[in-house]
Amino acid sequence: MLKDSKIGLALGAGLARGLAHIGVLRVLEEKGIKVDFISGCSMGSVVAALYACGLNLKFVERLAQRISRRNWMDPTFPRMGLLSGEKLERVLHTLTGRKTFADLSLPLAVVAVDLISGEKIVIKEGPVARAVRASCAIPGIFSPVKMGERLLVDGGVLQRVPASLAREMGADLVIAVDVGVDVGNYRINHIFDVLSRSLDIMSREINRSLIGDADIIITPDVSDIGPFEFHRVEEAISRGETAARQALASLPAK
Repeated sequence: MLKDSKIGLALGAGLARGLAHIGVLRVLEEKGIKVDFISGCSMGSVVAALYACGLNLKFVERLAQRISRRNWMDPTFPRMGLLSGEKLERVLHTLTGRKTFADLSLPLAVVAVDLISGEKIVIKEGPVARAVRASCAIPGIFSPVKMGERLLVDGGVLQRVPASLAREMGADLVIAVDVGVDVGNYRINHIFDVLSRSLDIMSREINRSLIGDADIIITPDVSDIGPFEFHRVEEAISRGETAARQALASLPAK
């Protein structure tokens, strides 16, 4: 199945649940499955970008364990969002080495949505950090990102798992990772949970028809992990590994 195939990996939105993507990537590496194209949305775009920049997975895991919310959360007067997103972009600039998409050896594409036109926007050029910030701009939580004439927000509004995008990039076989199949049974504690859960509910129905573009769908069981429970890094990664091993058990190494 994998012989001579170009592999595309699509990593979906999910905030803290998206840390499960690290576990999926670990299993792919263990099996010797080389990713030829990678696409991401929201938290999936963060992991996809770091991987496309060549960062070691062990480093990414340690980073997820140690980074503090104060490093990327920057409350602002809520004109268009509770957080400005500028801190997040600065962190991403540092981690990506200020790379542009043209600097990457692994082709990357991320998804956002233009609030002006209502269209899905695929970003494949320019600074990686800026594009990822736009893909992560959850409406109401992060302020939208201005890019040219566009005002961009989280791609999960229209396509939480960009499987079709991985196919469009040239993949023969697409592996999609969906960490939001279940809206979840976590406790809703604050406005961030309310806004992210509302987006999850809306995008879940849209995604059901779109994720069918994937050949293999990996669905880590992270329904009990709240969107901002970033302290549960090890759990999320472990569940990503478990789901990937189950989904890929019958596949030979590439």
